[in-house]
Amino acid sequence: MRRDRRRGRGSSRGRGPSRGRATRRRQETKRKNVLGGVIGALALLVLVVLFLRGQRQNRAFDSVNCPEDEDYAAQIAILVDPSDTLTNVQEGSGAPRVLQTIEDAPVTTEIRVFTVGQAGRGNTSALLRLCKPAHPDNVSSLTGNPMLAERRYRDEFLAPLQQTLAALLNVEGDSISPIVEGIQVAAVSTFQPRAADIPRQLLIVSDMIQNSRNLSFYREPVDFGPLSRNPNYGTLRVDLSGVEVSVFLLARRGGAGRIQGGTLRGFWEDYFVDQDASPLARPRWIMVEG
Repeated sequence: MRRDRRRGRGSSRGRGPSRGRATRRRQETKRKNVLGGVIGALALLVLVVLFLRGQRQNRAFDSVNCPEDEDYAAQIAILVDPSDTLTNVQEGSGAPRVLQTIEDAPVTTEIRVFTVGQAGRGNTSALLRLCKPAHPDNVSSLTGNPMLAERRYRDEFLAPLQQTLAALLNVEGDSISPIVEGIQVAAVSTFQPRAADIPRQLLIVSDMIQNSRNLSFYREPVDFGPLSRNPNYGTLRVDLSGVEVSVFLLARRGGAGRIQGGTLRGFWEDYFVDQDASPLARPRWIMVEG
């Protein structure tokens, strides 16, 4: 009887290591399956990145980095009004403030720059047209070329944009300031096709003192009512639906300063309401002091 009990205990001990080895094998198999799944997911991710990179490389771009299929991520029209000489402070702060807005724009945003005087005289051509490339900080050496991205962004995009804005803000004053006409030209020329459902912005750098044959704040009260009832007003309207408007207001002195301190903002807010600008048809006002 004792011998049988000892044999039974020995038999039980013999089965213990077998169960342990089986458990370890199951755990090892599970780890291999998890590792295999992770490797598979990473491989799939790499394939997706390479595919998207290939799609980008196969997309045709023109000399100013704009997609030839005109499938822009967004559109920005910049309307500059060098109708009066700027102070040194305004020259130094005007362009950087506009560029800060552009920094937030997505890649392949189309940007066009106009001047109020030229647009108001019927010149519909932009002084500068280019598209925003990828920021070098967002380009990985695994999927792109950071050095090439740096050159495109700094030299081919930012530099000409900075130089153009700086030059426009450092010119002799113009004899006219047809802002309403300039807005019409910039919007019609830039925001095409109208059916595209993309973000659109109109950036205006101006003292917002209209002075043209059709309307002059130096001759007439700054009141939108009379203009809206003018028989010729229909030829000055422009569809700004879906367009966000930002006004970089250049502060003026003397008589111009008195006009700015009156009902000027009310006029333009009524005007943009009538053009269906968004959001809520109210422009964003940014003061450019100096």
